[in-house]
Amino acid sequence: MTELIIDAASHPFPVASDDLRRYMSEPFAHLRFPTYDAYFYPPPHTEYMATAIDAGGLPGSDPTLFDKEIFGNAGTAGAILLPLTRGLLPDLDMANEICSATNRWLADQWLARDPDRLFGSIRINPADPVRAIREIDEWATHPQMVQIAVPLQAHQPYGQRIYRPIWERAAFHGLPVAVHADALAGNEFWPTAAGYPFTYAEFAAQNPINYTVHLLSLIAEGVLEEQPDLTFVFADGGLDMLFPILWRSNADWRPLRSVTPWVKRNPLTYLKNQVRFCSNSLEGPTEREAIPKWIASVDAEHLLMYASNYPFSSFQAPSAFNQIAPATRARILGGAALECYPKLRRKHVSP
Repeated sequence: MTELIIDAASHPFPVASDDLRRYMSEPFAHLRFPTYDAYFYPPPHTEYMATAIDAGGLPGSDPTLFDKEIFGNAGTAGAILLPLTRGLLPDLDMANEICSATNRWLADQWLARDPDRLFGSIRINPADPVRAIREIDEWATHPQMVQIAVPLQAHQPYGQRIYRPIWERAAFHGLPVAVHADALAGNEFWPTAAGYPFTYAEFAAQNPINYTVHLLSLIAEGVLEEQPDLTFVFADGGLDMLFPILWRSNADWRPLRSVTPWVKRNPLTYLKNQVRFCSNSLEGPTEREAIPKWIASVDAEHLLMYASNYPFSSFQAPSAFNQIAPATRARILGGAALECYPKLRRKHVSP
């Protein structure tokens, strides 16, 4: 029997940065806004895989190249598309409009062309909860929109009260929340807890640590306890960084119950039911023979979902998991995503 493979995070782009304007209302359609470029830490090598580059448009913008790589070469049965927006913008109205336009563009240019295999992410601006909820309600009933997407970058950790109405609405609609690094073009805070690193190498190694700030906040401030049916998907990888800090948090949980009485269980117990990670080729051991042991040590069978990260140079093919046990491989490649996203089950995604 052919194994089920679901790509939990691939990233389509418009042919040109300004194509989004066709889906924007006035006056925003004629105002300036950032491109997708990373201004401060552009990689010193190519950012995109060669097979995703079309001379006529941005990498990742050609549906034919996407289909060849994802559905053809990788043998994927379904792909969850997670488009980028433009980072954190000081103009909340512009940030809202970019999210709305991105959702319209995604539905029109990508989802409509393959209703059985392509699934989408509802982009919202969490800095404006009222508008974010309106956007969620507009798209939640779309049969191919399977999750809500927010940027890894944020001006406050995601467990804080300003975001509560958004997470309540996500839980109401049964939609997971994906957290993924967005385009680095807006008014971002420092990319590390201690300021700006000097080199790209430092930035690349440390930036995924930021997801732990959100995760610990979601646990310590009671969001995962209050919303037991809500799932957060950390879509940039980072599973290799998870357990040391959670071990520390776990050790502190009981002695510090007086300051977090609403956290009813130790932090590690929230993971299996409410937290998932997308795989990333940049995490874990580099020695292939060490990967099975690493997979077991981080409980990847329960926490990890396969993601290609197309069209970026960190693209990962399903063959990266060839050397692990068949049952664990089957769950990582497809079973975990099928469990996480109810709409995939209703669409009867199959190999």
